[in-house]
Amino acid sequence: MTPESHPRTMPVHAVRPTVCPMKTLVVVLGLLAVIAGGTVFLVQQFGGWNTLVGKAWAVTYEVTTEPAADLPMRIEYLENPDRYRKESPHVISKATTVPFQYEAVINAGEKAEVSATPAGNQVLTCRILLDGVKVLTSATAKPGEKVTCETVTAS
Repeated sequence: MTPESHPRTMPVHAVRPTVCPMKTLVVVLGLLAVIAGGTVFLVQQFGGWNTLVGKAWAVTYEVTTEPAADLPMRIEYLENPDRYRKESPHVISKATTVPFQYEAVINAGEKAEVSATPAGNQVLTCRILLDGVKVLTSATAKPGEKVTCETVTAS
């Protein structure tokens, strides 16, 4: 059998196609640019990176009283029900006893707030903590008056 008679063998003088590495690089980079541009466009259509990754803050609301009392009082605080949806926090209102402590999720750039109204002549103090450690804000009211702590989370 000769090389010319074998169907899979190329003739000795056949020209092999050449691939230019520069053209391949340009094509690959062009495809990557199109994919990146499409990704950025889609992310913007769905509300940006913060919405997609759910950027939010874990805050702890605290309310204490002096003198210590186990009396029920009205406490209101803000909370985002879903860290992945860009919406204003909801107001939660409940009658509870103090000391009061509650961990809530507040979306980036939204207001965190807690307030309490005493049942008697107690002196109320409130605090908002970031990750249960860093004090973002605190306040103490006059005897028998409502206390409010509020801050806006960083975006």
